[in-house]
Amino acid sequence: MGKDKSRAATSGKSKSKSRAPTSSSEERLYYGDGSYLWFDSEEERTRFLTFFSKRVVAPPRIIPERYPELQGYDDLDAQFHQAGLWPFVSRARKEINPALIRAFYSNLRCEDDVLYLLVKSTPIELTVEQLGRIAGLPIQGDDVSHYGGEDWVLNNEGLILNELGITELIRHASGRPTIHSANPEGRLVLYIVSRIIKPRKHDHTIMSGEDLKLVHAIMHSAPINWAKFVMINMTIAASTDHDHLLPYPFLVMDILERFNVTTTVGPLTKATKLWTISNQTFTKRSDNAAAATFEPRRTAPAAGPAEPQARANLASIADSGGPKVVRYKV
Repeated sequence: MGKDKSRAATSGKSKSKSRAPTSSSEERLYYGDGSYLWFDSEEERTRFLTFFSKRVVAPPRIIPERYPELQGYDDLDAQFHQAGLWPFVSRARKEINPALIRAFYSNLRCEDDVLYLLVKSTPIELTVEQLGRIAGLPIQGDDVSHYGGEDWVLNNEGLILNELGITELIRHASGRPTIHSANPEGRLVLYIVSRIIKPRKHDHTIMSGEDLKLVHAIMHSAPINWAKFVMINMTIAASTDHDHLLPYPFLVMDILERFNVTTTVGPLTKATKLWTISNQTFTKRSDNAAAATFEPRRTAPAAGPAEPQARANLASIADSGGPKVVRYKV
């Protein structure tokens, strides 16, 4: 990310002259309704158009109030509350503004655990503590990358698969396990991980090593600095090295509202039934699933002692990917 703190991607209505920036180098990008984004320079406008104007915003997902409890997932309900994640995963909105979300990420950068950006001529700086308060996330605890130590996934994969209720293990061509035969509660926790806690474009039923750590941390109410985890993922999404999904649309809208950035730019995306999680949401299999590798359920090895907590490292969590040979729609 660049070091220039004056970078801006701002928004306003074309008829509101008081909102327009005074810079002589102003560059505007108009939408069909007359609203527009403006930029401090041609460089910033080019950055937005090249890397962010068509970026996919993560589809919002909403967990209905008391859904885990009403479905009889009492353990999972308690785990999300004890982990301090429930306010974050249960947040809901009636609409989002994709253009503003793209503008938010187009000039976001992170330095020394502080997010810096400028939207609608409003400077925004967020520490981990401030982000945690807005998101409703814990700000104390371990970095997920150091959770359990270097060989934790190798030593504990079988344990987690058993806890997810997987009776017939199916591995992706990459060797990673899938959620195929997990019980509904196990499928739901991975759905929440892959759609809300760390949204991704594809492979929602294939579990990376980080997924296994996240699932285990949630199921065992481990002390994790979830606010910093979200900050790391926001920073990764703002990079231009890959066409990253833009995550946390509800949180971004909450941040913009907290800083009084409320002008609509371009069309809004209204809530639909697809946003709301139901039993069918995470139990259906897609029709395009390909051949996979079957193997008997692994017997969980004894869990080794957890290593001491280590200091968090912003660069330690990377966006995982892999070939898409098997795909189940959850």
